[in-house]
Amino acid sequence: MKKTILLFLALVLITEVVNSKEKWKKQITEIQPTVCYASKEVHRVFVPPSTEIVNMLKSGTEKKSNIIVTYSLFPDKAKQAFEYAVSLWELIIESPIPIYVQANWRTQAENVLGSCAPTDYYNNFEGAPHEDRFYPISAVEKITNKEITGSGTPDINADFNKNVEWYFGTDGNTPDSLYDFVSVVMHEMAHGLGFTGFFYVAGGAGTYGYINSGEASSFDELVIKKNGDRLLDTLLFPNPSDALMNAFTSNNLYADSPAGTLAGKGYTPSLYAPITWNDGSSIYHLNDATYPPGNPNSLMTHAVGKGEAVHDPGPITEGILADIGWENIYFKFTPVKDIEQIKPLTFNIEIKSDNELDTTSLFVVLSTDTFKTQPDTLFLLASEMQNTFTAEYLPTNGTKKIQYYINAGDKKNRVFRLPTKAPQEFYSVAIGPDNISPTIEHEPIAYYLLNGDDLKVTAIIDDNLGIDTAFVNYTINGVEKPAFGLTIESGTTYSGFFTFDKNALKDGDVISYSITARDSSVAQNTTRMPNKFTYDFNVEGIFSPVGGYINSFDYPTSDFIISDFKIYTPSGFDNAALQSSHPYLSTEDTRTNFNFTTILKRPIILQEGGTMSYDEIVLVEPGEALSKYGDENFWDYVIVEGSKNKGETWLPLVEGYDSGLYNTWKSKYNSYVVNQESKAIGTPDLYINHEFGLLDNGNFSAGDTILIRFRLFSDPYANGWGWAIDNLRIQYPVSTPLTVLSPGNISVFPNPFHETFNIMVQPKKPASNIQIDIFNMFGQKIKTTFLPNIVGRTKQEINMNDTGAGMYFITVKENGQQVYSKKIIKNN
Repeated sequence: MKKTILLFLALVLITEVVNSKEKWKKQITEIQPTVCYASKEVHRVFVPPSTEIVNMLKSGTEKKSNIIVTYSLFPDKAKQAFEYAVSLWELIIESPIPIYVQANWRTQAENVLGSCAPTDYYNNFEGAPHEDRFYPISAVEKITNKEITGSGTPDINADFNKNVEWYFGTDGNTPDSLYDFVSVVMHEMAHGLGFTGFFYVAGGAGTYGYINSGEASSFDELVIKKNGDRLLDTLLFPNPSDALMNAFTSNNLYADSPAGTLAGKGYTPSLYAPITWNDGSSIYHLNDATYPPGNPNSLMTHAVGKGEAVHDPGPITEGILADIGWENIYFKFTPVKDIEQIKPLTFNIEIKSDNELDTTSLFVVLSTDTFKTQPDTLFLLASEMQNTFTAEYLPTNGTKKIQYYINAGDKKNRVFRLPTKAPQEFYSVAIGPDNISPTIEHEPIAYYLLNGDDLKVTAIIDDNLGIDTAFVNYTINGVEKPAFGLTIESGTTYSGFFTFDKNALKDGDVISYSITARDSSVAQNTTRMPNKFTYDFNVEGIFSPVGGYINSFDYPTSDFIISDFKIYTPSGFDNAALQSSHPYLSTEDTRTNFNFTTILKRPIILQEGGTMSYDEIVLVEPGEALSKYGDENFWDYVIVEGSKNKGETWLPLVEGYDSGLYNTWKSKYNSYVVNQESKAIGTPDLYINHEFGLLDNGNFSAGDTILIRFRLFSDPYANGWGWAIDNLRIQYPVSTPLTVLSPGNISVFPNPFHETFNIMVQPKKPASNIQIDIFNMFGQKIKTTFLPNIVGRTKQEINMNDTGAGMYFITVKENGQQVYSKKIIKNN
C-alpha cells in the first residue's frame, strides 16, 4: 500500500505523519512540512484559563476526556508542564474514547518550537458530519464512540525542541527571555486535535489533497474569502490553480465556523493568510493582527513571543474545533420505505447533540420536484422516547414520488442535515406498484470446521418496500435439507444458523446453499443468490494430534484447509507445492485488508527443541527500509501462526516477514512493477529453506497441542506473485544436511554482462566449501572459483574478459553438492 498523503500541520516544523509508502502511491508533488517560528519579540502578557476551567480545576470536576501521553526523552519539568496543559484540554475537549499522544523531546531548527499532528484521518465513517471530508482520528473515535487505533498507536504525534530556552512554570509568569512551554503545548495540541488541513503550494499553484488530489479536511471545509467564496468550490477555485494561490496569499481568509462566529460576537474568525505563502503558518492559524498578544483568542495565532503565556484556547478556537468535528448532532434514522398505495408516511428519528438542540430547527423538508421549487416543511415533535422525534405526512392523491431530508440545529447556530449534502442529495419515497426485487450482499462461507461452533450465515438484505421473508436452502452431498429462515440482526443485516447434525458430518462433506429474499409487495418480488448455481464449501475435520508432520506436496492430500491456498504445480515448476493465489489480491479501498490463510488439519504436540522447516518463495510487497514486522510501514507480509483453542485466537510461531528478507526475493519483486503490482513471476531458483524453533517465539510451551496456519496479509494498493511453500517438515527427524544454501540464496547480475558479472550469496547461516564453475556452451569447464567460508551476504566478482561473447552456464556447489545453476550471456 503506497499513497501520497500531504499533511501540513502545527505551530512548528513537524515530522511527517505519513510514510513513504503513501508517497509512492499517488504522484502528487510533496510539499515541505509547515513550520512556525519562535518570535523574537517580547510580549509580557498572560491569558489564563477561563474562569469556568479554573473553577473546574479547583473543584476536581470530572474531566471530559482522557488524554494519555507517552513521553520520549522528556525531562521531568517538561513532563509536569505538559501534564498541566493536558489537564486543561481534558476539561475542554469531550470524548468517551481515550486520546493517545506520543510526545518526543527532540532537536529541531533553532527558531522552531515544536510540532504536532493527527496520526491519521478518516472519511465517510458512520455519523460523519460531512461526506467526503477527512476528520482527525481522535475526533472520529469521539463521533463513532469506538476506539479505532487503541493504545498501541497514538492518535496525535508531537515533537518539541529540546534546545529552546523554556519556562516550565504553570503560573503564566514567564520571564522576558523564555518561551512558555505550557502555551506551546496548548497550541500544538489544538493542531493535533484537527486545527489543520491539506492546503499547500506546488509549482507556484495553490492545491490540496490527502490520499487523492482534491480531498480536504473538515477544517478546509470552513475556509472562505471575506465575500463568502469557499476555497473548495472548484468552479471558483480549480484545483490546482493560480486562483487558489491568490486566495492563499490574499490576507483575506476566514473560517466559516458558526460556533466560532457566535463566540466572536458575530465576527467571522479571521485566518492568517499573509501575502507571501508561509509553509509554516498560512491558513491554519488565526490572524495575529485581529487577535494580538493578550487577546483571549491569541493562542492559535502564528507565532509565540518571549514572555507570552496563553493557557486558554479562547472561545473562537473552541468554536472552530467544535465545527471541525468535536461537537455535533447525531442522527439515527431508517429511511422510509416505498409504498404501493397512498397512506401516511411516518418519520421516526433519533437526534442527539453535544449542545442544546434548537427545537425550532427540527424538521423534515419535503419536495415532489427534487427541490426545484419551494419545499414543504414538516416539523418534528418530541415523542415519548428520549431523544426521539416523529412526524407524519399524508401524500396527496396522484403523488408518485417524494424527496426529503432531515434538518436539525443547535444553540451554537449550527445546522446539520441528513444526508449531509442535502438538498443536493436526498432520500426519496416512491408511490405505486412495485417491481423492484430485493438486493442481497453475502460473503460466501469458506469452510466449516467440524466440531466447531454452530455455523452462522449472514447477509445484507434490503428492499425499497421492505423484506417479507428471507431464508436459506441447502444440501449436504447433494441431499436436500430443511430450509431455515434469516432474521434481522440489525439494520439490514440478516442472519441464521445451519442446523447440522454434527455427528453425521465428516471431513470432506460438501455443503451447497443459496439465499432467497422476498419483498412485501403485492407482486412478492424475489431474489435468489447466487442466481443460478449455489455457494459451496467443505466440511473440514480436525484429525488426531501428532508429534510430527512431513509433506512434499507431490501427492494429493486432505491435510490442509485450502480455501485461499491450493496445492498444484505452477507453470515453469517441476513439483507441486502449497501455493497462494498468483498474484494475490489487494484492494484499492484504503481501509480494507485481506488475509489469505491455510490451516494444517493435523494438530501438533509441541516438543522441547521442536523445529519447523520448509522451502519457500516469498514475492510480497516489501516494507520500507529498516522496517520490521509490526511497524506501520511494514506492508504486506507472510507469517506462520499457532492456536491452542481450535482456531479462536492465533499467535505467531515466527515473526512476519516479506520479500525484503532476502535480496534475491526483493530484487525479483522490484524487477517488474506496473501500477504498483509486481508482475515478476516466481521461479524454482527462488526457493530458500526456512527453519525455526517452534518454541522460540515464546508464545507456546512444550506439551501444548496447536493448530498451525500459514497466513498472507495484503494491505491496500500494492501486491505481487505471492507465496509458495514446499517440503514441509514439523518436528520430523531429518539427517544433517550437507548444504545450507538454497537456490534463492544466490543471485547473478548483471545478466547479460560485458566483461564481469557478480555472484551474490546470502546464506541464512555460515556456509563453507563453495565452488563456482563456469562452463561454455559445449559443456567445457573454463573457470572455477572457490569460496572457503561465507558469513553473511557475500559478493564475488567473476572476470570474463578473456572469453568471447556468447552463452555460458554457471553452477554453484556446496560441499560437492550442486545447489544452483544459471544460464548467463556475455555481450560484446
